[in-house]
Amino acid sequence: MSREQLKTQVMEEIDRRLPEFKDLLRDVVRIPTDNPPGDTTACVTFLAQYLKERGLPADVYEPRPTLQSLVSYKKGRREGRNLVLNGHLDQFPAGAPEEWSFDPYSGECRDGKILGRGVGDMKAGTVASLLCLVLIHELDIPFDGQLTATLVADEESGGTWGAQWLLENVPMTRGDANLNSEPTDMDQVLIGHKGKYWLNVETRHGGGLAAIPVEDDAIARAMQVAEAVKKKLQGWKLETPRDVADAVARAKLRVEGQDRTQDVSWVVDSTTVNVGVIQGGVQPNTISTHCHMEVDIRTPVGVTTPDVQAKVEEVLAEIDLPREEIELEWVVCLESAYSAPNEDIVELVAKNARQITGQQIEINVSSGSTDARFWWLRGIPAAIYGTGMENIAVPDEHVLEPQFGQMLKVHAATCIDYLCAS
Repeated sequence: MSREQLKTQVMEEIDRRLPEFKDLLRDVVRIPTDNPPGDTTACVTFLAQYLKERGLPADVYEPRPTLQSLVSYKKGRREGRNLVLNGHLDQFPAGAPEEWSFDPYSGECRDGKILGRGVGDMKAGTVASLLCLVLIHELDIPFDGQLTATLVADEESGGTWGAQWLLENVPMTRGDANLNSEPTDMDQVLIGHKGKYWLNVETRHGGGLAAIPVEDDAIARAMQVAEAVKKKLQGWKLETPRDVADAVARAKLRVEGQDRTQDVSWVVDSTTVNVGVIQGGVQPNTISTHCHMEVDIRTPVGVTTPDVQAKVEEVLAEIDLPREEIELEWVVCLESAYSAPNEDIVELVAKNARQITGQQIEINVSSGSTDARFWWLRGIPAAIYGTGMENIAVPDEHVLEPQFGQMLKVHAATCIDYLCAS
């Protein structure tokens, strides 16, 4: 059969078995994988059994207790390219149950929606990645090379013990290209995103009694650092690399066109700073001797890790505090990264998305963060395509049933285009 005939065969199989595939997704949603704590063992056990029952390998890796990732694969008839599919199993916590209109772990279907925490970010995508492998295996689609599926832990915490660990320790997971199924909205393929840095700051002071006031204290010093870092880095940017400049410009226009109370399009190509945690002091009648602060810094494409670290040191040199009493720990350093828009995997995803959804497809970058960066940073092309982004990480999270089916078709068609001879 021709490549187009093979794709038609797979599309028809998806249509025929879509209720079965939705039920699988619902079963996965019913397994909590909130991060923290990020425990994926129950979910991996369930999916590993699913793969084994269908005659596929299910290799489980656990570089840290409870942070399990699952790798499966199928080899083709001959040597060829290795396409690596990637999705994560962990999810944001559900939060307060009373904020939901349904059980966040119900996996319920209602009004054309599949409901539950993590279904959008990103169990629908992760299940689609797994199903691409299962379909090509069960239909015995002839292809060259290898199709590899990586279902990982730890993405919401930075990916150190999930995708990053796999690429460093399991060579087959690197591949020749990566197809990531994070939510994107159905009318765009993402080829890059911003850098993500988590910085812990510790400040110290000699302390004393509140009855004898002093000019500053550990908490005041932490606030001084926070204010200076935010003033200096918020909005900071460098020149956008030429080969991705158009994608960045389109992404800004896309954000400008969204119905928001304020224009946030500047975040696409500029640095943002958020002080997310401050912990200091012991009690109100003592001067604080120690303060711990956690800062999230997102940098645009074109800014490197040395750039952002040097910028922070520049800030500290300018404020009137003893440097030896400020301790920095760079907990997460994930540099901005991207693929060129003319990479084979990018063009194939965009082509199939146009054909299957009937929409015009943009090639953009994202202000968010995904595990695709670990492939980009190794020089391996990667494309991201998934369901809608409008209600992820909020109460009443859901995925539209038609979008799940369309996304699965786009990914399956791309696998065939990438691996099958014409």
